[in-house]
Amino acid sequence: MDTKKDLLHQTHQRIFEIIFSGKLSEKEAVKFIDEEISGFGTTWDEKILSKKDYLWILENTRNQLENYRLEWNSEPFSYRMLAKDTVAVLCDDVKFFSPIANGEKIEMYMRYTAVYEYSGGKWLLVHFHGSKPEFVDSEVDTFGIEHLKMKNEELKEEVKKRTSQLEESLNRLKATQEQLIHSEKMASLGELTAGIAHEIKNPLNFVNNFSDLNVELIDETFEELNKLESSAALSEAREILEDVKSNLEKIKQHGSRADSIVKSMLQHSRGGNGKAEKVDFNGLIKEYVNLAFHGMRAGKKPINVSIDYHLDEEIDKVPVIHEDFSRVILNLCNNAFDAMHEKLNMTKAECEYSPKLSIRTYRENDKIMLEIEDNGPGISDEYRSKILQPFFTTKKGTEGTGLGLSITNDIIKAHGGELKVESKTDNKTYSRFIVQLKK
Repeated sequence: MDTKKDLLHQTHQRIFEIIFSGKLSEKEAVKFIDEEISGFGTTWDEKILSKKDYLWILENTRNQLENYRLEWNSEPFSYRMLAKDTVAVLCDDVKFFSPIANGEKIEMYMRYTAVYEYSGGKWLLVHFHGSKPEFVDSEVDTFGIEHLKMKNEELKEEVKKRTSQLEESLNRLKATQEQLIHSEKMASLGELTAGIAHEIKNPLNFVNNFSDLNVELIDETFEELNKLESSAALSEAREILEDVKSNLEKIKQHGSRADSIVKSMLQHSRGGNGKAEKVDFNGLIKEYVNLAFHGMRAGKKPINVSIDYHLDEEIDKVPVIHEDFSRVILNLCNNAFDAMHEKLNMTKAECEYSPKLSIRTYRENDKIMLEIEDNGPGISDEYRSKILQPFFTTKKGTEGTGLGLSITNDIIKAHGGELKVESKTDNKTYSRFIVQLKK
């Protein structure tokens, strides 16, 4: 009895080695398998009805384990011998380990039932059944439906997460594409602008210089005429010269304006070429807001403006290209001063309007925010969509080139930021320019 039982355990152990280690040859395996063996594997298509089928599943298992080092151990669940010890039913819980990186292991589980018959002095495997247990609560979910639902929800969440990541990547890609297209357009426009500006600048210099020279010659002519006796002809000559001088001054005025436009065009085409350095962000803003204010006060359209600062003291140094970002502050402040001057002229009869400029810095998530707000007449919806385009201006005559805000927008984009424009034109009119910079 004990000899037969020991032989059964030895055979069962050899079968495990055949199945899970893949070390035994086909010739060795057939010694322990009945010709009409039947069984179910752990997958849908593993249905065994002959020794040939069984050898096929062994070969398939061996191929799957070729690149893995699989360790296993079995824990007997139920061993029974029947029919006067000629039939045995053995049930085991089998645990597998597959080593991965850092000394960790993946664990897998299987339940294995084997039926043996004793014949000719040896035990032969006549039937087996392998299954992988579902880790669910048998009291409420015997068939694993709730477990499947849970897995399905997890899958949905994973799909949702991946979809969100893909959408975010797509949006970043679109933004990069738009920036590249814009950069290419700006590069082409810059080359064209630089070429035109250089061609115009030289003859324009001649116009301005010779108009100055002619004014000087006319002044000298007046000095000589003053030495002559007064007459009707002399008086008429003086009037003609006064008209010529007035015309020359207009030529000089418009020539100077054209020269400033050409300089702006060249500046716009070159862009900034400095290096970003960490600067005291709030200090930089206060310095150039004050510079813009005093420049306005010394210019042709001085107005009284109260300036309110609301600066976040926790904002320390921020990497910017100093010479470029200072132009951003100057351009936005000058734009605000012009707007408030316009409103002051519109409400000259009323004494209630007081120009006010508000400067604010703060953090918002991973961005540094700068707001420059004026209480001018505001920007209409029609103009707001065009205001950042090159050469677009709402100023009359020759007062504006339409490049200031376009240059400002390009500089902010080059810093990886964004310029937003908000405005109201109803009872409480204002314009707010919001600069977003990444930390």
